[in-house]
Amino acid sequence: MGVADLVITRDGVKYPTIRFDKVLAKNKHYWGKRLAHRRLQAQKAIAWDKYKKVLVPRTLTDFKNYLKAKKMIAKYNEKIANQRNDYLHKLTKTLVEQSDIIKIEYLKAKNLLKNHKLARAIANQSWRELRNQLKYECDWYGKQLVIVNLRKTSQICSNCGYDTKYSSSLFRWRF
Repeated sequence: MGVADLVITRDGVKYPTIRFDKVLAKNKHYWGKRLAHRRLQAQKAIAWDKYKKVLVPRTLTDFKNYLKAKKMIAKYNEKIANQRNDYLHKLTKTLVEQSDIIKIEYLKAKNLLKNHKLARAIANQSWRELRNQLKYECDWYGKQLVIVNLRKTSQICSNCGYDTKYSSSLFRWRF
């Protein structure tokens, strides 16, 4: 699993990452601006009611345009999530149908999300949801899913078993 390509199989087949959030970003941004502006207008009106000491002051739920913009943002967020889940379902089904044993690396996305430059891209991948769907599909089709501990997976060669940990000390520079 990765950021540039969502899944790369052992055969070298790459399943691309589709950024559903970028596809609908223009519409979501449009409604985000409207939501911010309408929230500001509503808060000004609420403050005015408080200043005038109105008996029944208004709340944010009384402003229909604010609620409409909030609903549209939620609609686009749901659409993005549904598209992502549909893509993951189709991907996991093809992966499970092609092989009897699937091995994936256990990635701690929570730790990877601390990198602010990659956080949005990693969150968009939905690695946890991919793993859950693979688990579900493997149970459904009677296949085997092996989750590999990520300790030293990038240091030990999968073909010959050579450990690069010891060779990296040869290339250290001393200043």
